[in-house]
Amino acid sequence: MPRFNIPAEDAQGPLVVGIDIGSGGTRAAVYDVSGRELGKLNHKEAHEFTVADDGTSTIDADQIVEEIRASLAAVLTAEPLPGEVTAIGFDTFASSLVAVDAAGNALTPCITYADTRCHTQVDALAGTLDVEGLHERTGARLHSSYTGPRLAWLRETQPDVFARATRFMALGEYAAFKLLGTPALGTASAAWSGMIDRRSGDYVPELLEAVGVDASAMGAALDPSEAIPVGGTPLAAEFPQLQNAVWLPVIGDGLAANLGIGALGEGTWGISTATSGAIRQLLSTEIPTLPSGLWAYRVDQQRTLIGSAMSDCGRVLDWCRNELAMPFEVSETDTASLFSAPVSAGTPLVVPFFSGERGTKWRGSSRAMFANVGASTTWEDMLRGAMEGVALSFLRIADQMREAGGEPERIVLSGGMTGAIPGWLHLLSDALGAPIDHVAVSRSTMRGAAVMALEQAAPGIPVAEVPVLTRVEPVAAHQDYYRERLERFEKLADLA
Repeated sequence: MPRFNIPAEDAQGPLVVGIDIGSGGTRAAVYDVSGRELGKLNHKEAHEFTVADDGTSTIDADQIVEEIRASLAAVLTAEPLPGEVTAIGFDTFASSLVAVDAAGNALTPCITYADTRCHTQVDALAGTLDVEGLHERTGARLHSSYTGPRLAWLRETQPDVFARATRFMALGEYAAFKLLGTPALGTASAAWSGMIDRRSGDYVPELLEAVGVDASAMGAALDPSEAIPVGGTPLAAEFPQLQNAVWLPVIGDGLAANLGIGALGEGTWGISTATSGAIRQLLSTEIPTLPSGLWAYRVDQQRTLIGSAMSDCGRVLDWCRNELAMPFEVSETDTASLFSAPVSAGTPLVVPFFSGERGTKWRGSSRAMFANVGASTTWEDMLRGAMEGVALSFLRIADQMREAGGEPERIVLSGGMTGAIPGWLHLLSDALGAPIDHVAVSRSTMRGAAVMALEQAAPGIPVAEVPVLTRVEPVAAHQDYYRERLERFEKLADLA
């Protein structure tokens, strides 16, 4: 297995810095040309969202800027660097909004993807716009996670703030503005707003009109090749180590996650299995008609990231642990035999929508449902059924992925849930009917930001292959079982 964290003295230039703004903290690290993290040159500043019962989910944008400064100081000055930093890759959690006044100051905290206060505006916009046509054009649905409904909410609920705002920025765009003096918004981040045309990269006029915003108040979508030179900026004055580097316009964490685990080519699906779950794929071919359950986010002039997500992946395991009165902690040892056992018609059928449904029908009011549960059903049966339900949630996404991009040549997967119970990959591989490589890389999203930086700093030089922990092959005889289950799953989900 190749080493994926190397001593600084073994690094080969050029060096790049990766910055990742996640829901739990701001991270930075230094990487060499192979895309491997250098020694202990990584740092995290922890933070939490401010949440409330009304759906509020925010964080102070200026706090994030200071966390970036602190993280850069930690990795750039702790010890001498073994080479020159030539690029900085940067990702944030996707779909964020900061209203900014004419002086460049934030008028609002950063409103995060998890803020649901605009649900009324989602319904109102859906009544006036061509929802299906908008999905086909932008690659995104009308949903509280996206920027359009948030802008309408801000205009209606905080008209004074809305009137004072001269720009509406994504969090990463705002951070670049404060650190560099240039509000650099990456195409991939702009796409995650749900407001740009997935083919042209331009903002959709009728959506701007519907939410009452002029295009001049939105940031231009910059491709990765339109990186900002750091030299001569306030950031270079603060960190001379970055004098000859370029700052890549911010991307979303979904794209970074795929790049970080090695899902780089068109033939590779990247699967995430954390609290939520997702399947994503980079395509450079045209998608004439986007399947209704997928999103498609423009990355640059050549590439689009397609995929879909579910709210409940690892959360299903947590529910089982906490609510099924299991006699011991669910662990790798406890579940290995359970998940590798043959399929059984007696297993409960579970639709695991504990937090509503995102992919593929986007019914936020849906809830979990259980069928085929009898007096003799055990907690082991319930756990197996729940995790089969997660596998079926992935299968319904995978069917639409195949419709858009064909059969995958390879599937790579990472995530904390699978790390906790790797045996469940038997269920997922059987459901998808394809081999799965469970890969191992720490801080994969931040690594993805660094890989994007290396596309510019070292074009044509391949990065190191991510180590594979386990390869799981499907059992062909189980295909019919999962197909029959999926039919019943969909009928039950329609009632949820």
